[in-house]
Amino acid sequence: MTERIISYRLRFFTYCLLSIAYCLLNACASTQHKYETENYQPFFDYTYDRERNISRYNILGPFITIETQPEKEEHIYRPFYSDTKDKKKDTSNTDYIYPLGNYKKTPEGESSRFTPLYTSRTSPRPPPSEGGEKGGYEGGKGDFGFFPVFWGKTEDGEKYGGFFPIYGHFKKRFGKDEIRFFLWPVYTNVREDKTETTDIIWPIFSKTTGEKEDGFRIWPLFGYRDKEGEYSKRFFLWPLIYNNKTRLNTARPTEYKAFLPFYSSETSPGRVTKSVLWPFFNYLYDEEEDLTLRDFPWPIIQKGEGRNFKVFRVFPVFGFREKEESESRFFLWPIYTYEKEQPKDSEKVVHRFILISKYERESWTKEKKDASQLRFWPLFNYKSKKDGGAVFHFPEIIPIETEGFEKNYGPIFRLYEYTSTPSPSPPIEAGDKKGDEMESRLLWGLYSHKKNSFGDFVSLSFLVTYEKREDESKFSILKGLLEFGKKKDKGYFKMLYIPFTPPP
Repeated sequence: MTERIISYRLRFFTYCLLSIAYCLLNACASTQHKYETENYQPFFDYTYDRERNISRYNILGPFITIETQPEKEEHIYRPFYSDTKDKKKDTSNTDYIYPLGNYKKTPEGESSRFTPLYTSRTSPRPPPSEGGEKGGYEGGKGDFGFFPVFWGKTEDGEKYGGFFPIYGHFKKRFGKDEIRFFLWPVYTNVREDKTETTDIIWPIFSKTTGEKEDGFRIWPLFGYRDKEGEYSKRFFLWPLIYNNKTRLNTARPTEYKAFLPFYSSETSPGRVTKSVLWPFFNYLYDEEEDLTLRDFPWPIIQKGEGRNFKVFRVFPVFGFREKEESESRFFLWPIYTYEKEQPKDSEKVVHRFILISKYERESWTKEKKDASQLRFWPLFNYKSKKDGGAVFHFPEIIPIETEGFEKNYGPIFRLYEYTSTPSPSPPIEAGDKKGDEMESRLLWGLYSHKKNSFGDFVSLSFLVTYEKREDESKFSILKGLLEFGKKKDKGYFKMLYIPFTPPP
């Protein structure tokens, strides 16, 4: 409900701004074209592609973006709110003060959160049998929490809830069948299948019982956990002494013994690992991989060799690691690092400088395509994409490359942006030829240059405009205070918004 109220208020505010923009656009419009673009930044700019029925508004520089397409709609109010709806996939994704708040809706269910205070999840009921009730979210699995209160319901209709840390219980949550607590950490009871664990003053006292499973703990003095045929684990004076036997039901059962930090060993058929003064001096031998690896001391010196594997390191001066399909190197870490991956029919190479700045190249042999990225932090970031597109940003102050960060914050921190995209494929209509599209923006759109199959469009806000289309062109100052143009090879002239030579 909260998400919907915020969404409605923001949309009302948007419609008010769009109404003002619409009036201005109608006042300045003379003829309709297949592609329209107007620039009134720092107030707003507008683009409309009639052929693809795509419109886009950027309002108040980088702070508000509204884009509508036949199957997609996006509203962004940076840095507080963004909403993306995909009508074809029937999905919705909304961010509030990213990454703290999020609302997501898919055919599989709904979820919302505002970390660390609020969480909510609902899943639709299973598909009804023929002649049964209609599907929907009501009656399906769900849970709600507004810290410290929580409640929910399982797919079977079992209810649970509580007030943390006073009293409560969960059902079918966190990978467990049931969890109960009272004055946590004073009392906790966890049930998973036929195994039940009770903790008193967690993590000090614990007792586990179940089918072929048993455990007891008085932390940090002593504890054990056994499951017949699978594992047997013990500790004494945690975290000093361990004796664990695991994977007993596999072909490679493992035994781990340790008196930390003085000595530890892990053995299994064909594999031995030993440590002295852990974690500094280590030895590993794997018979299957014909691998021997030594640290003396870790992480400074490491040397190892095996089948299709070789490693040597004198940290932080120099080091390398080579495997069958990958290799990595460093020199004066973190000044320079190198990584290379060669999976089937592709290759990826990454050079990093001070970890953040990097040059990355990826190529696909069969497709004869490649992509690259050059980020020189904090000055710029350039990407060429596999599909032939390219992106350039200046500056690139915050080197975070996630979809959420780019959508909610990215444009605010940049003075210049350049984007090129390949032509839509397939063409919209038979015989329709579309060229590549390019857009560059300086000072959050105050200067804009767009180039596509419809023409060439350059503007400095509403002060100076230049347009060149297939059969017409114009140069305008203050949207017609002074304007020179040509239509179908016939020129015209405007002064004080009055056409002295009428356009044909």
